[in-house]
Parts: sequence; C-alpha cells; structure tokens
Amino acid sequence: MRQVNKSLFSFSLYLLVTSNQVFASGAKLPDIANVLPDGTVPVTSKAPIPSAIPNTNNPPLISQTPNRGGPYIDQITNLSAQSDCAKTTWANRGRAPAGYIKGVSLSFARSLCRFKSQSTLSKILSAPSSGNTSKDALAVYQSTFSSLPINVSVSGEPNIRALYVLGMGLGMRESSGSYCEGWDRSAGSNRPSSAAEAGAFQTSYDSMSSSPELRKLYNDYIASPNRCYQNVFKEGVKCSTLNILGTGEGADYQKFNISCPAFATEYAMTMLRIQRSHYGPINRKEAQVIQSCNILLKSVEDLVDNDPYACQDLD
Repeated sequence: MRQVNKSLFSFSLYLLVTSNQVFASGAKLPDIANVLPDGTVPVTSKAPIPSAIPNTNNPPLISQTPNRGGPYIDQITNLSAQSDCAKTTWANRGRAPAGYIKGVSLSFARSLCRFKSQSTLSKILSAPSSGNTSKDALAVYQSTFSSLPINVSVSGEPNIRALYVLGMGLGMRESSGSYCEGWDRSAGSNRPSSAAEAGAFQTSYDSMSSSPELRKLYNDYIASPNRCYQNVFKEGVKCSTLNILGTGEGADYQKFNISCPAFATEYAMTMLRIQRSHYGPINRKEAQVIQSCNILLKSVEDLVDNDPYACQDLD
C-alpha cells in the first residue's frame, strides 16, 4: 500500500512540474474548440450533446457552408451549363446567372428524389392540376404546359418538371436569378419583417402558414445546411450588403432564404401549388415558360430515373 501511494505521489508531482513548465514558458494549453481544422468541437464525454430539434427561432446565416458533392451533381451542373436554357435571353432580364440554372436543376432533381421516396411534400408537387386557378399555378398555366407538351392533368413526375420550368421563369422575373436578393424596396419598409420578401423567388415568412409541409421543409434545411447548394447558386452573382428588413422570426427567415437557395427553391415550388397568389409575376402571367428549359429538366429527370444511385448524391 505504501508503494502504491508513493507512486501516485510521484505521478502527481510530475504532472504539477510539467504544468508549471508549460505556463512558465508562456505556452498555452490547446483549446478543445480549436483542435479540428474546421473549428468544430470533437465529441468528448464533456462536450454538450446538440438538440435533435432545430432551433427555428434563430436559424443560422450560412455564408460558406460546403455542399456535399458527387458525380451526379457534377453531371447535372454540366448538363445545365451546356444547355440552351442557360443561353436563354429572358424578357427584360437578360441571361440568367450561370449558377441559377444549375441550382434550380439540382433542386428539381432533389424533388424527384423526394417523389421516389414518396414524401408528403412530393405529393403536393406531383399532384395533378387542381383546376383551382386562385391557388394552383399549374392550373393557371395549364394551357401553356400543354403546348410543350406536358400533361399536368394526371399526377406524376411531369408535374414536378412543369412546376420547375415555371419556377425558373418566376425567379428570373422576381430577382433576375439572384439568390441573395433582399426585400422589395418599392413595397416600402412600413410593414413587419414577416411580410418582407427575400431570395431568388422573393418569398416572405408570412407564407409559412399555408401548409405544415413548409415548416417541416424549413426545419429540415436548418438541420442540414450542407444541402443548400449556395456554392452553386452564387456562380455569376454579385451580392451586396445583406438586405434584411426588421427583426425577429421574419428577419431570420429572410436571412435563411438568402443563405440557403436550395431551400428557397423547393419552398417556392411548394407555394406555387398551394398559394400561387403570393407571387405577382404568376398573377400577371409574366413568368416565362421556356421550352429549352423543359428539355434540360427532362434530361435531368431521365438521369435520376435511369440510375438508382443518383439520389444518394442529391437527396
């Protein structure tokens, strides 16, 4: 017993001397928060366990979050870059930023993957035209789609494609394809932050009550910011100082809508099916439906349909 105590005493003395030498030399013990190159905290018995429920009251502003990559993402962005859709001159807007066509195409592919997994959100996107022109953008543009031709009177993937073809035109009217567009100054600042538009499709937080699926989508992206495709959407776009109106949940939504353009895209496509009146260019039928963009998205659709591994990259 005495021998053990003596050993413990010697070891304690060693630790004390070593620590004194470190501090005397001016060196600093390593901070656990700075151990990893990306600044994340390694998992230890003392590290806090993050909540499984995302905090939607203060969503992060994502500025440089890397996206997951993969061969199918590369194939889709290459298809987009080489397409006639990317060369389109949009009425009163000119050419879209290179990243806009690529980003919307990737978001379309992700929505197709949701359809394959039979998610509740995909059932909204793929549903046949409701015939309700006050709510459903597919109903408003049904005759236009028939000329492509896309039959939106039955459920399925073609309806999602029609939606995204229209969505490309909507984003060009609303923001010229700029994912970081802020609130509409012409609408004035005398309104709550929940009514302020943000992002490529100029959607506001007060739309969230239109469907529980919108809140669910918001939470999903907040929990997985590496799915935002910001590095894709920003190609060819110059962003000025972040333009946010007001404070609170509405302002948080504006920041996230700008920071996470893949979320903004899927959110807007959902809104087009359930509350199309949110968007002036749809109400006035100013959003263009371009056949070359339909051809591009059909090639994306074929890629996703013909390769069972594609959704591993995209979902």
